[in-house]
Amino acid sequence: MWNPFAAHRIPVAKLGRLGERRAAWFYRLRGYMIVARNVRLREGEIDLVARRGRTIAIVEVKARQTREAGEGFDAVDRAKREKLIQLGGRYVAAAPPGVMLRYDVLSLFWTGRRFVVTHFPDAFRPVSDPQRPWIWRA
Repeated sequence: MWNPFAAHRIPVAKLGRLGERRAAWFYRLRGYMIVARNVRLREGEIDLVARRGRTIAIVEVKARQTREAGEGFDAVDRAKREKLIQLGGRYVAAAPPGVMLRYDVLSLFWTGRRFVVTHFPDAFRPVSDPQRPWIWRA
């Protein structure tokens, strides 16, 4: 017999889509305007771009339904942070001057009935490499 209140798993592709939709809703509730979703650039993809005032948030969304591979935010390692810095820099190159760039990580865990959201605003900041100051690191 089907129980509507029982926890259920969903396919991975659908989990990603639902997670990004939930992330956009999360930001809209906090007064952000969703500027873009799934921005594809030559170097990679930005999951979500949100803006409130002069602040543009480059958001990495990680959705999980099991904790076997760790939490969603554990997947944002140094290489991923450096890739996001590169993508964010390329994205804001076309933005009007005076905007502030911020990198957020939104970790979502599907319990079977709902998403549990863990938000890391301003999760990391780029720092220039001392030997090569034109290169930004996380």
